[in-house]
Amino acid sequence: VIDGKAYDRYGITRALGRDARNHGPDGSADVTGNLLRSGLPFGTHDTHGWPTFAGWPVHDTNTHQQTYFRWLERMWMAGERIVVAQMVEDEPLCRIEPRRAHSCDEFRAIALEVRRLRGLERYVDAQSGGPGEGWLRIVSGPRQARRVAGRGDLAVVIGAEWSHPLGCSERAGCTRADVDRGIARLRRLGVRSTFIAHWVDNGFAGAALEGGTKGTFINVFNAFQNGRYLRSGPCPHPSQGEEVNTLSPLEMQILTQFFPATKGLEPMPEYPPGRQCNQKGLTKLGAYFVRRLIANHMLIEVDHMSERARAQVLRITARHDYPVVSSHSGTGGSWTGGELRRLYRTGGFASATPAQAPDLAAKILGFREFSDGGRWFGVGLGSDTGGFSSLPGPTGSEHLDYPFTGYRSDVSFRRQRTGERTFDLNADGVAHYGLFADLLAEMREGPDGPAATRTLFRSAEAYLRMWERAHHSG
Repeated sequence: VIDGKAYDRYGITRALGRDARNHGPDGSADVTGNLLRSGLPFGTHDTHGWPTFAGWPVHDTNTHQQTYFRWLERMWMAGERIVVAQMVEDEPLCRIEPRRAHSCDEFRAIALEVRRLRGLERYVDAQSGGPGEGWLRIVSGPRQARRVAGRGDLAVVIGAEWSHPLGCSERAGCTRADVDRGIARLRRLGVRSTFIAHWVDNGFAGAALEGGTKGTFINVFNAFQNGRYLRSGPCPHPSQGEEVNTLSPLEMQILTQFFPATKGLEPMPEYPPGRQCNQKGLTKLGAYFVRRLIANHMLIEVDHMSERARAQVLRITARHDYPVVSSHSGTGGSWTGGELRRLYRTGGFASATPAQAPDLAAKILGFREFSDGGRWFGVGLGSDTGGFSSLPGPTGSEHLDYPFTGYRSDVSFRRQRTGERTFDLNADGVAHYGLFADLLAEMREGPDGPAATRTLFRSAEAYLRMWERAHHSG
């Protein structure tokens, strides 16, 4: 689905120069990217990556690589010290996609991604002088992460973001023994953080409804995987929920032309107007999963779950005084103020999702009113780069002057150049991950920028303290 690699042993020409092979010479084979960008599966795009990058990366793509290792390195040079690399797979999306390159088994796909990530670590070492010499280190615990970040390198935590954690779909019939074996397998892979749900209902919990075209597409995934569409109803809190969009019979017919696997699905039901929430909460096996994650000192990601399921997870973790993570807060199920206070009360961690500079500052500072005054407070940046998520575009009014100096750094940043393309935040927005450095520099210049920047740059320590708490709890 996503063209391009974070690295390739044969270099950038192989990593970022083959879009036409995957998406077709005119981009028309990028049916998922077209659907997410415009709401329609047909369309074209300029497929030129390396060396001109005339077509991509761009801030609003969903299906092109935006975390090439040199772009990640730019963020490390700007002060990033801890990053969570989510290993992502969704079986229903994989099965629906006409084009694929690997198994749709989520565990096997995640194991493959972990191998590729470890290959990136070795590749960066090779670029830096040899084994152990690189600026990127995969870490397996908070003590190691603190040591890596403390010497100025980038500590990489491995997470898993999947629709059927441990292979436990609604139809799989998982047992408690399956849960215990699955967690042990995750830990052997080096995974230390996991989501309980992502896009479709599974054997553990309901998934949060999402709005817009992506939400409609996700509902089709659920029908394809579970034999039914998501069941909606009133939300636990008036501020929660999404308007549920549906496809007409004609639109469903068009969809099946581009995604033949969806042929034969029942017509989408009529949903009532107004905000709706998924009515499926946490299952008994899901509650057991949460307790076993606590016992194994695993970090628990609580976004993407239905609002009901998340509330149940928060009650369980509160009884154990165990912290949880909201790495892209508000994505798939908005949080209430009371829930955020509960998160911080147990030492949890939250991240703001990307926005243009003034709005990002407001998002970061907006968490302050819910924080626990007795704890270290920092807010992360939950970029979701490489997921089905657009990045901030140019503002049209704000202006970043180049060169700029990184926060708490003597590194001077000019406009980022890759191949023949020079990227400029003012014209391109955050076209790739490295341009978050530019966005943060622009944010720093705004009225709330200094306070937001200080809060953001306290987030590595906040994450470490949360992880240390989980490591010694349970």
